[in-house]
Amino acid sequence: MYSIKDAKIRRMTEVNGTPCAEVEVYPSSGTDKVVLAYLAPSARLGGYELVKVVRSDASLEQDWFDNSMHNAYEDATDIAFVNNAIGTAEEEREQFKQQLLSTGTLTQQLNERF
Repeated sequence: MYSIKDAKIRRMTEVNGTPCAEVEVYPSSGTDKVVLAYLAPSARLGGYELVKVVRSDASLEQDWFDNSMHNAYEDATDIAFVNNAIGTAEEEREQFKQQLLSTGTLTQQLNERF
């Protein structure tokens, strides 16, 4: 399970026409990579929906202007959450989302921006 140390909203954007917050997620473990999580408001769920997760292999030394137009950014939504002995991929995804939303004042910041 990916353990979250901190999370910050980078920007507001759209994913497939849906307004989303792009959230940079910092792991607790030094072996895990920073990911970008895209959250959208969900009237059906009464909170926020995790739209997708993107893994970045970009290096700020080589890509100092944060260019997301190349292959350093990979959509990891389908591979980030897997079925295992502890639970299903859907349960793991929900746990990640809940952990993310409980990080610092992220939910409050999302509420203010949406």
